[in-house]
Amino acid sequence: ETARLAVIAAQAELIKAQKHVETVKMELKEKHDELIESNYAMAENYLRVIKSLDDKLAQAQRELLQREQDLENKKHELIEAQKKLEALEKLREKQEEEYILEESRLEQRLTDERVTMKFANDMYANQEEIEV
Repeated sequence: ETARLAVIAAQAELIKAQKHVETVKMELKEKHDELIESNYAMAENYLRVIKSLDDKLAQAQRELLQREQDLENKKHELIEAQKKLEALEKLREKQEEEYILEESRLEQRLTDERVTMKFANDMYANQEEIEV
């Protein structure tokens, strides 16, 4: 359950990172278009803004990649947890079957002993009747 929640959280982070990348891309395009329409005297400022936005975009893309990797890791953890759970369930079932089999064997032994004791008692009683 924890692994499934972790996968969901990782997916949410991935979506958030994707939206952030798109936002930064749009911001970059808007700034680019805005600055082109203005005069060339603003070229130095334009270059600073573009560099800053390029840096933001690169960072957002790195974060997106990290979130994608996190998601894959969480999915892998979920699969491993499911495999462990299945193995534990199979082990529990096997132990339950072994317990039932052992209980059946014990019950059979007790029944055999009772029958043997009854037979011995009957034989002893018959012996006493013959002697009397």
